Amino acid sequence: MVVELGDCNIKLCHSRGCPDDCPHWRRVPGFPVFGVGQPSEAGFAKIGEKVPKEKTIWFNMRQEPVAYVGGQPVTPRKTLNPHDNIEIPGKVPDMDALEDKLVDQLEGRKCGAGNIDIFRDKEDAENPMDREEVKEPVKLENLKSFTKLLGELAAGPIEGLAIVRVPVMEEKALPEECFDIIVKALAEENPAKTQCIFSSQLGKGRTTFGMTIACIVKAIQMSSKLNKMVDTGIGSRDWADGIIHKTFEELAPSEDLKDAYLMGEFEVIKELLEKVPATKDGKVLADKMIDICGVPPEGTGIQNLRKCIITTKYKYDAATEDRQTVWKKMIINFIERYFYLICFATYAKQYGPDGFKKTFMDWINENAGIREMIANGKDKLEWSRKVDQSAVNDIQSLISGADIKEKLGEVVTKLYKVSHQTYGDMPRGTIKDTLMRKLTCKTLMEILPSDILAKVKKELEEKKLSSDFETVVGLVIAV
Repeated sequence: MVVELGDCNIKLCHSRGCPDDCPHWRRVPGFPVFGVGQPSEAGFAKIGEKVPKEKTIWFNMRQEPVAYVGGQPVTPRKTLNPHDNIEIPGKVPDMDALEDKLVDQLEGRKCGAGNIDIFRDKEDAENPMDREEVKEPVKLENLKSFTKLLGELAAGPIEGLAIVRVPVMEEKALPEECFDIIVKALAEENPAKTQCIFSSQLGKGRTTFGMTIACIVKAIQMSSKLNKMVDTGIGSRDWADGIIHKTFEELAPSEDLKDAYLMGEFEVIKELLEKVPATKDGKVLADKMIDICGVPPEGTGIQNLRKCIITTKYKYDAATEDRQTVWKKMIINFIERYFYLICFATYAKQYGPDGFKKTFMDWINENAGIREMIANGKDKLEWSRKVDQSAVNDIQSLISGADIKEKLGEVVTKLYKVSHQTYGDMPRGTIKDTLMRKLTCKTLMEILPSDILAKVKKELEEKKLSSDFETVVGLVIAV
């Protein structure tokens, strides 16, 4: 393990401190599965009041160490990469040891006044490139590790709480062993009674990922119990099949069901369904669990692990070129994560009824080509929209003469219609409006006569103007 904490700053887990004591706390409808962002120290006691007095397992979905200073969670971040969680090579015991080391190092950073420097984001921003850090001295008091607070929770408010670290990477479904860690913890448990609490930094991607895996496991266990009831004559086949279909397969009615991308129909997913036919049923189970672990109205969470792929793609489309790099990385990771969830659901349907005696990693190893398929296909996406070039050529012919200013209104209207057609699959909203204006402006610049284009560019450069839609149209009129 090579993680040098001396190369790290200490940063609040939440941009500007915990938004509340139990950030993004929720329960999956129909399952004893809960999710939360990194709580404040006061939040642990409140969580003890929120869950019934049944057996409970807390799944810590973070690789990075967490400590508490004055009741607020903090974590180390690389000085040169302050907006990403550090990735910890090695095994879970190494990560637990690093958390103890973090507490010791925090004591060593204390200055004469008893303070340490803690960083936070000045404002919330979804894209890391839009975040600005500020440094503040904070009194080093009530210093504890996350593991110690969980131990205190197990000794009191949630007596007997089991604690499992699942070292999953941010935005990803890797390492693959994370699936098997959750399966091992739940395979012998009562699916209706044993409670799961999943936590991560924000309580978004990694938390939702863990919740989805747990729900897939529990769905298979519950379905198996129903099937055994049929086998012993307690219930009818139609009765059991009806419950299984309604609870674990049928998606809630929604306009989203008509959108191929919102339904996860990306090229690599379609390739998976074609080459591994069993994954078609796996996708049905995965999609249902993803939806109930996701955002309202289907779920109570803060991210749908399937729909977030295309909604992030819309943000990529609307972003400036430098910001697109971050969005693209997210999109590729999200596709990979969704791919793995379908594979896991397929594995669970095959081996869950017999008690998950085979591991998911074994299943992956036996299905030759799965890893290569996702490695080669996760970035197969239309990264730029294709406009109707024949329509653009027709519009260009309108402004080839001397009366361009008189025809500008007609030209812009026609270009806007082309942009509307190009983004016709997107839902209405600010992002769609931004993209249409951006494309209209870009296309206008491409078809302007060379002499006018040169004048517009000169004005933009000399006056340091932004090349937005209103500015470009105004310059075309003025030059």
